Amino acid sequence: MGNKIKNEFKFVVTGVELTEEQQERIGRAVAQAGALALGDFGPRDAVGVRLDPKIWWHGLPREVLAQDLQRFAAEEAGFAQ
Repeated sequence: MGNKIKNEFKFVVTGVELTEEQQERIGRAVAQAGALALGDFGPRDAVGVRLDPKIWWHGLPREVLAQDLQRFAAEEAGFAQ
C-alpha cells in the first residue's frame, strides 16, 4: 500500500465548554459523517480508528492487519471459516 494520498478536515467549535465525553461523542459523529460523505469516493472496506477522543483516522489498513482483524472477528463471533 504505497498510496500516500492524504486529505485532512477540521471541525472547530468555540464559545461552548464540552466535557471529555461530549468531545469524544462529537468527534466520533464528525468522523462518521465524513466517512458517509465519502460515499462512492472511498474504498468500501475502509475502517475508522480512534487516535484520540477528538481525532479519527479513516482508511484502508495494510493487508496483513485486515487479515488479522478478520481472523480475530471470526474467532470472537464463533464463525468457523
